[in-house]
Amino acid sequence: MEYLRIDPDDTTHWDNVWELYEESFPLAERRKKEDHLRAYADKRFFPLSAWEGDQLIGLMFFWEWDSYRYLEYLAVNPVLRGQSFGSQMLRFLRDSAHTIILEIDPLINELSVRRLQFYERAGYTLTPYRFMHLPYRLEAEPQELLILSYPNRITQEQHNNFVRFLNEEVIRYCELPI
Repeated sequence: MEYLRIDPDDTTHWDNVWELYEESFPLAERRKKEDHLRAYADKRFFPLSAWEGDQLIGLMFFWEWDSYRYLEYLAVNPVLRGQSFGSQMLRFLRDSAHTIILEIDPLINELSVRRLQFYERAGYTLTPYRFMHLPYRLEAEPQELLILSYPNRITQEQHNNFVRFLNEEVIRYCELPI
């Protein structure tokens, strides 16, 4: 599997990645294309896609700062799910000295429980911290999410640093009121 940062000018690859992004995440959790392009220019943002030849395997968009990596999005091509590609992508992500942080929806249904189990099998630990994630679109509401971390459970101070980074840096690349 090859990991590529797709230039938006490479329309063939870009369109495939963007289509997977739009079909994989609810509208309220997605950036608008123009906001994503602004984030693309930030050296801390890594919008990677995974390929085997010309076939898109998945996408993994993450932020890197200080000693952290924040996995913002992970999606696998729907026709390839269940073939360990998501696990391979997570192994690639954790191949660094960074503390990795990600969030998931509260455990309200079978899908959210399966998502937690997937990350736990990959070595991530559910933390005791919760937070209200600011919406990426004006029409959306803040959303309470659960936090997972790797390789160890993050401390309260690390959690606070993560939330500060989201609320001060990542949110700059979202639709904001004028």
